[in-house]
Amino acid sequence: MTKIFTLFAVLISVNLIAQTPCENGEVDGYPCNQVDFYANLNNSALSGTSGVGSNDIWGWTDPETNTEYVIIGQDNGTVFVDISNPSSPVVIGRLPSHTGNSSSWRDIKVYDNHAFIVADNNSGHGMQVFDLTRLRDAGSSIVTFDNDAHYDGVSSAHNVVINEETGFAYIVGARGAGNECGQGGLHIVNIQDPKNPVFTGCFDADGYTHDAQCVIYNGPDSDYQGQEICFNANENTVTIANVDDKNNTSLIAKEGYPQSAYSHQGWLTEDHKYFISGDELDEGNSVYRTRTLVWDVRDLDNPVLLTQYYSERVAIDHNLYTKDDMVFQSNYTNGLVILDSKKVENGNLREIAFFDTFPQGNNTGFNGSWSNYPFFESGIIAVSDISNGLFLLQPNIKDIITEHPNFTECGSGQKVINVSVDAQYEVDNFQWQIITENIPSDLQEGDNFSGINTSELTINSITEDIVNSKFRCKVQLSTGEIAYSYPSSQPSGLPEPSFTFNRSGDLTVSFTNKSINADSVVWDFGDGSDFSNEENPVHIYNELKEYTVTLTGFNFCGEQTISENLGASVLNNRQELGKDVNIYPNPVKDILKIKQSENSNLLSFRVLNISGHTVYESGKQSAIIADNINTAEWKSGMYLVLLTFEDGGRIVKKIIKE
Repeated sequence: MTKIFTLFAVLISVNLIAQTPCENGEVDGYPCNQVDFYANLNNSALSGTSGVGSNDIWGWTDPETNTEYVIIGQDNGTVFVDISNPSSPVVIGRLPSHTGNSSSWRDIKVYDNHAFIVADNNSGHGMQVFDLTRLRDAGSSIVTFDNDAHYDGVSSAHNVVINEETGFAYIVGARGAGNECGQGGLHIVNIQDPKNPVFTGCFDADGYTHDAQCVIYNGPDSDYQGQEICFNANENTVTIANVDDKNNTSLIAKEGYPQSAYSHQGWLTEDHKYFISGDELDEGNSVYRTRTLVWDVRDLDNPVLLTQYYSERVAIDHNLYTKDDMVFQSNYTNGLVILDSKKVENGNLREIAFFDTFPQGNNTGFNGSWSNYPFFESGIIAVSDISNGLFLLQPNIKDIITEHPNFTECGSGQKVINVSVDAQYEVDNFQWQIITENIPSDLQEGDNFSGINTSELTINSITEDIVNSKFRCKVQLSTGEIAYSYPSSQPSGLPEPSFTFNRSGDLTVSFTNKSINADSVVWDFGDGSDFSNEENPVHIYNELKEYTVTLTGFNFCGEQTISENLGASVLNNRQELGKDVNIYPNPVKDILKIKQSENSNLLSFRVLNISGHTVYESGKQSAIIADNINTAEWKSGMYLVLLTFEDGGRIVKKIIKE
C-alpha cells in the first residue's frame, strides 16, 4: 500500500510541473511555435488589486535551496514569485513603491542576493535595496515587505544596470535633485556592500542613456580586454564607454544607424563580438517590420552595423537578451520571440520560436510583453506582459531544417536552390520567400519562379532585382511547427571586379575594392611584388614609375579580371602566360595536378583557401615540370592558385574542392 501511495504521489508531482505543449500553433488560447506553457499569473493576482500593469522582470536563484524566484515590476511596486513548481507559481510577497506613487517604468537587477529597484517619473523613489534571502522565511501568507536600504543619490531613474562581476550599479536616465551626473548618463554606484551603496562616478560624455549592459570585456579587441566596458543605447546611437576607472570614464565610440528613431536596449553575444540591439520607435514610423540591429564590435573603437534583421511581424521591439546562441526578444504585442544567432558572424538571424502573450492584437501599440528573463538554470523563461501579467514558458525547439538554401547551379540563366528537412518530420507546406533590402516577402508562382511550395525553388530568369536579393524557405510541419531557413547567398553569376585608388604619397597607394558578388579577390600591383588578397590594401611601390594594377574577383560560379592603368606600363598578357599551364582535375577530390609544357616558364605557385591562408606552396625552382598535391584533407569550397613565371608575369586560377 505504501509503494502504491508513493508512486501516486510521484505521478501527481510530475503532473504538477509538466508544461502544456504548444500544439497546432496554440496552447491555452495563446498563439505559439515551439514554446510550451507552464502558467500565467494575471496582474490582479500579482498585485492583489485591479487596474495595475506589469513592466520589468528579473530572476534570482537562492544559492542555498536552488529555489528559483521571479521578480516582476508592477505600477505600484515589486512582486516576488516562487516558481519552484512553474505550473503553480506562488506569490511570496510584495515591496511597495518607495514613494507610494505609481510608475509605469520600474526596473530591477540583482547582485549578491539583493534586488536593486528604480522607478521613472517617480520623484523621490531613488533606488530600493531588498535582501532576497528574506524570501526563504516568508511563510504561507503573502508578505508586504519594506526595503532593507535606500539610495537617494538620484530622485527617479529609468533603468538600473548591474555588472555582477564587479559589484557596480549603473543607474541610467536619472532625474531630479541629488543626481551628480546630469544629462541622464551612467550614474555609477558601488554596491559591493549591498546595503550601503556609495556613489562612485559618472559617464555622461554622450548625454542621456536609456539602457546599457556593462561587462568585464573578454572579446577580441586586445586594447580593452579585462577592462569594464559599457554598451549603451543612447537615444540615436549605440555608445561604448570605458568605465574601468570610475573617476576617469571615457567615450570609446558611438555610432548611429539608418532610420534611427530611439535606440532602446541591447545585449552582447556571449563571446563579446557582437551587440544585438533594438530601436523602440522605428516600427510604424521609419520602418514597417520589426527590426533587430546586429553590431560588429570586435573593434570597440569602430563599431559597425553588420546587418538589420527584419521580421515578418510589425510589432515594436522592447527588451532582448542573449543566451546559448539564441536571442530572447520581448516584442510588445508579439510577446516572446526567439531568434537563432548561430550564424550571426555572417549577419544571419532567423526566427525559431515564439509565444504570443498578447493575443488581443498584433500591431505597433505599446502593449504586450515588456521584458523576459531567460537565465534560469531550469530553462524556464519568465515573461512580463503589461496587460496580462507573468508567463512561465519552456522552449521546445526542434532542429527541423538539416540543409539550408544552397544554389546548385551558376551562371546568368536558370538557377536552382533547395532546402532539406529532417526525414522524421512530415511537412505540410513549403513557402519560399525573397529577401530584398533585408525585408522578406512570400514568392508567387510565375515567369520568374517555379516550385515556390516545394523543397526546391527554380529561378527561371535573373533580373537586377533578383541578383540583389536573397532567399529563404518557411517550412510548416503537419503538427503546426514552423521553421525558417537561414537566408541564401545572392544568386549572382560571375563576379564583377571593380576598384578605386588614391595616392597618399609618391610611392604609397590606397586601393578600395568595389567588386560585386566576389567571395574573394586577389590583387596584382604590377610591380612584381607578392599577390595580395586583402579587401582594401595599401601598397608601397619601390620606385616612381607607371604601373598596371589587376584585380581578380572570384566566386563559386567563376572568376573575372579588371585592370586599371596607373600609367603606360603594360603587364604581360595574362591569358598567354596561363595557356601552357594545366591545372586539373577541377573540381578536385583527392589529388590536384599542376603541369606545364616545355614552352612555359612557371617559376613557383601557391594555393590559398577562401580566407586567404596559404594551404600549399611550391619550392621556388627554375623548372617545375609537374606537381601533385594531396587535397584529401582540404575542406570543400573554392581555392585560388597563384602562379609566378620567370619573366615576372603572374596569373591566378580558381579551383573547386568537392
